[in-house]
Amino acid sequence: MSQATILQHLPVGEKVGIAFSGGLDTSAALLWMKQKGARPFAYTANLGQPDESDYDAIPRKAKEYGAEQARLIDCRSQLVREAINAIQSNAFHVTTGGLTYYNTTPLGRAVTGTMLVAAMQEDDVNIWGDGSTYKGND
Repeated sequence: MSQATILQHLPVGEKVGIAFSGGLDTSAALLWMKQKGARPFAYTANLGQPDESDYDAIPRKAKEYGAEQARLIDCRSQLVREAINAIQSNAFHVTTGGLTYYNTTPLGRAVTGTMLVAAMQEDDVNIWGDGSTYKGND
């Protein structure tokens, strides 16, 4: 399968990676993949979000929903490196409502994607399943 292939059907019996937050969308997507015959591998990014009280519980939840393997990937150091680069270059500098701030959401997305794909490669997972919210709020 070439790197540019977009599958039109869920590959039965194949490893399928998913970025797993533990929320409704990714939980439902993971369970659906399992029920349809895929071998889901769940990857959770730890970006140091202050609203997450127990990161270790997220991979356990993925296993409960049918993940063959579930890993927590520590992305904090890479996010810090990227954030420092962004601040030094004045990137993502946004003014709204008269206040100026650094919009770091795109950095988190880039770090998450890069590091989770690297983890998938370590596990010989070559198919990425998307559990994102349709027309998400970001």
